[in-house]
Amino acid sequence: MCAYWVFSVTGENWKIARKHRIWAVARKSLCRKVRKGDFIILYVSGTGSFCTIMEIIGDWVFSNQLIWADEKEERKLKYPYRVKTRIVQEGLANVKEILPRLSFIENKQNWGLYFKGTPANMGRPIPESDYRLIYETMRSNPLPKDISEILKPRKRKISIRKVEEGATAILGLPKHDEIKNMIFEIAKFEGKIAEVEYPINSLRLDVVWKRIRTGNPTHVFEVQISGNFFEALTKLKHAWDLWNSKPFLITTEEYIAQAKWLLEGSFHEMKDDARIVNWKKIVKLYQLLKEANEIKSEIRL
Repeated sequence: MCAYWVFSVTGENWKIARKHRIWAVARKSLCRKVRKGDFIILYVSGTGSFCTIMEIIGDWVFSNQLIWADEKEERKLKYPYRVKTRIVQEGLANVKEILPRLSFIENKQNWGLYFKGTPANMGRPIPESDYRLIYETMRSNPLPKDISEILKPRKRKISIRKVEEGATAILGLPKHDEIKNMIFEIAKFEGKIAEVEYPINSLRLDVVWKRIRTGNPTHVFEVQISGNFFEALTKLKHAWDLWNSKPFLITTEEYIAQAKWLLEGSFHEMKDDARIVNWKKIVKLYQLLKEANEIKSEIRL
C-alpha cells in the first residue's frame, strides 16, 4: 500500500528535481520510511503552493555527487541518498485556497508549521483524500510556461546594523560559512579546540568544540539560516545522545519560533539542553572578543 508524503523544497532545488527526475534525503533511515511506489508532493517555498507530485520508481542509492543548489553553495554533501522518480502531476495548488479542506493541517492559523521537517507534516504521511484534493487542484491550475514567473528571487537584507558600541558594523546577513568561521574563531578566543565539518555517523556537524583534541565534542553547532531545521536538529540530537554535547542551533529571527516548536515536539528530549541562538549574537560575540583580543595584544597584557 502506497503512502503520500509532503516535502518542502526551495525553488532552485525544485527545478533540479524536475529536470533530473530524482529526489534525495539526508538520512538513510528515511529510505526505509519513504519507499518505492510512494508519492512525493513538493511544496515550493516562496510560492505558497504545492507544485509537483512525483512517484518513486526506483530504489534508494548513495551518491557523493553535489547536485542540489545548497550543496553547491555550501560545497558539502547534504543529501547523499537519492532515488529515481516520475512526474505524476504538476500545477499550482495554493495552500491558502484549499486550506479549509486539507485535513492534515489541523491548526489552520499556523499552517506553515506543517511544512517543516523531512518529510513535512512532522514526518507523517498525509491522507489519500488530501492527496486527491492537491492532485485535482494542480490539474485545474497548470504551471506557467516560464516557471521563473512564480519563483520569488532570493533577497538578502541590505540594512546596516551596529553590532555593539565600539564594534564594527555588519552589512546584511552573513553567509553560512562566514558564521561557521566566526564560531571557529570564538573557540580560539575561549581557549578551546574547534573543528569544522565534524563527522557523526553518515552526517557532518558544522562546528564542534573540544577541550582536548582527542576528546569528544563538548559543544556542537549547526548553522541554519534557512532550509531544513529538522535535519540540523537531528544532527545535534545525535551528538547529544552520543557524547552528551551541548547543542547549539544558530538561526535567524524569522525561524527561531519554528525551531522552538520542533524542540517542543520531535526533539523534546533535549529541549532543556539545546540553545537556539540568533546569528546576530554570534556576530556580536565574535566582534567583542576580537576587539578585546586586539586590545590585549596592543597593551601586551
